[in-house]
Amino acid sequence: MSYRYVSHIKWTDDGKYHGTLATDKGFSTTFDKPLEFGGNDGTFNPEDALVASLAMCYSITVKEICDKMRLEVDDFSLTAKGILEETGSGNAITRIYLYPELKVDCSDKKKLRALELAKDNCLITRSLNCEIILEIR
Repeated sequence: MSYRYVSHIKWTDDGKYHGTLATDKGFSTTFDKPLEFGGNDGTFNPEDALVASLAMCYSITVKEICDKMRLEVDDFSLTAKGILEETGSGNAITRIYLYPELKVDCSDKKKLRALELAKDNCLITRSLNCEIILEIR
């Protein structure tokens, strides 16, 4: 079984951003380089998109794991922080920290197990080559 996810890029010359990203699912946004690399502030960029992709996938996986464990979630929030560093082969996101806050009526051990299982089963986590660090608050 395989699935396809298609994105389309159109460059622009207006000086405000590099281009427009559109997906076959109907999402569209402008994007640019990060501010640190000469882009415009306030625009979406590939580095933020990579970290956001992991954050979204991890969040969805937490929900799925909690459902399978029959845990009723009272609240969930997540901060994800990607670290871009110079490596021997150029700049790369070398690690991403996940800071989940899960409010659920169960033991701390069971809650930790759910958060760890979500990290291990997240499609984006399994697809990335950088270190993913789970920091439970």
